Amino acid sequence: MADSEESLKKAHSEKRIQALVSLSVGFIFILIGIPLWWNTTKVYRASLPYSEIEQLNSLKVKYATVINVMLFGPQDPVAMKEAIEKKLRSETGYPDSVVFAEYKVTVDDKHTEILTSKLSSQSWEDLDDFFHNLFPAKDNHFTFFVLPHESPEPGSMDAFIGKYLHCILYNNKDLAQLAATITMAIKSIIVNEEEVSYAFSLGSKREMKKDTMENMTAQKSITGLQVSFTLVNSDPDSVLAEWDIEPAVKKYLDPFLVKFPHLDITVDSQVLHYSTIQINPRKDGESFYLPYDDLPHMINPIEAKLGSHISFYPTLNFVVYVPLQKYTPLYMRTKEGGQSKSNAFLSPQWGGVLIYNLQRTTSVNGSSPQRIGLDMKPVMNIFLSQLKHLLGLIQVKPVNGIKLRVSTDDNSVSKWEQDSLMRLKTMEYLATSTITLTSLAQLLGKISNMVINDHIKEQVERALYSITQSTTALEEGNLTGAVLAAKMAIRSSEEAFFDPSILELLYFPDDQKYAIYIPLFLPISLPVIMSLWQALRWYRGENDEKKDKQD
Repeated sequence: MADSEESLKKAHSEKRIQALVSLSVGFIFILIGIPLWWNTTKVYRASLPYSEIEQLNSLKVKYATVINVMLFGPQDPVAMKEAIEKKLRSETGYPDSVVFAEYKVTVDDKHTEILTSKLSSQSWEDLDDFFHNLFPAKDNHFTFFVLPHESPEPGSMDAFIGKYLHCILYNNKDLAQLAATITMAIKSIIVNEEEVSYAFSLGSKREMKKDTMENMTAQKSITGLQVSFTLVNSDPDSVLAEWDIEPAVKKYLDPFLVKFPHLDITVDSQVLHYSTIQINPRKDGESFYLPYDDLPHMINPIEAKLGSHISFYPTLNFVVYVPLQKYTPLYMRTKEGGQSKSNAFLSPQWGGVLIYNLQRTTSVNGSSPQRIGLDMKPVMNIFLSQLKHLLGLIQVKPVNGIKLRVSTDDNSVSKWEQDSLMRLKTMEYLATSTITLTSLAQLLGKISNMVINDHIKEQVERALYSITQSTTALEEGNLTGAVLAAKMAIRSSEEAFFDPSILELLYFPDDQKYAIYIPLFLPISLPVIMSLWQALRWYRGENDEKKDKQD
């Protein structure tokens, strides 16, 4: 009897140990194994500042411009300031816009006899240079100089805008008229509020209107360009066209590009021989011409012969085409049918083509081709004039009573035009970066198995910080700082959006993951689950026996 009780106790002890082992294995499997497997196989997703990104949908941009008015006449400075501020407030412009202009107006009385005598006898251009030397302007500070005398021809012109950050006005004793002229010059030319508002709306896709040719010419929201100069010599057997492109770039292009700090521009050049373009010019006396409708057909044959460019930025091509000797001289016709003065045409967002006619040669068969150098000054002036349009410099619409200084140098850019372009590009960059970040947040929210690495989080945070920096700089009137910060914002946002690591596991959805892991873990899981079930049954039976004994 004692032996049977001992054997029962021993069997009971063994079952107890088996049950404990089964429970331990089961709990380790469930509490440690499954979470460990889940965490080691899940997609890594760094925590992004979604709340800050969501706030970009309601982003409102305010940009400040300082307006200084210097009176050389008898006007009252206080009354003049009140009239200008009242006129600016009454023409706020665009109630539904998310971009707002703020003007800080100051009026000073500079009425002195010495200045009065000097100002009455100088031309507009001389006055433009005179005021620039006497009152150097600060960045984003625009000055209006009101002359001490009235217009000699009433009704002909009220104001003159030169190439610096100021405007010269005749002394109109009517304060309301002067305030209206100043407001018109600010809103329509100097700041151009409509274009600034449209640049932000277009970049953020909040507004889409029919693009004019001017709006389609420049590429939007780019931070750099690859500028490529190509000389196409179609008849090297008769003449060898040569150009000194490197000195020309340093002399003409480099000083021009310095005025656009928001763009990273690289330059290359090449010469192509025996690159005849299949064109059919028409004869006109001793010369030949290409009709206006045939000019676009030159782009594809030329582009097919251009070398490939390795660059992260879009390419602008500027081509000098030297025609065959038998078609020399070759001219272009304008849309109206007249001869083109520049003998060049512009292709929106692609570049420009210039036909350069060399003098006819008298070489005979077997003789060496004649070497002729190109005059680079007119070539570069034409290309720089085209580059102005391709960079986004908008031609200001004429305003009655306001005259703009016309420069004989096609590649000149006035200081207020530079500021205007930086203001437009800042809006484009801000709008594009905000829409890129919000699109990225929406995409990552919808697709749960997209990877979000730490460097993507850093790029997003850098973009948000740069947007804040840019908007703050705009409110302070710092255009250079604003455009550079906005440039960093668009770069960081696009690097985050197009990062290849986001798509690493996109092709590996959850259903495929389960299809792979279930055949691996199911054979292992069944014995563990069954032993765990048996252990739980034994434990329940043990408890029932104890209750029966107690009863």
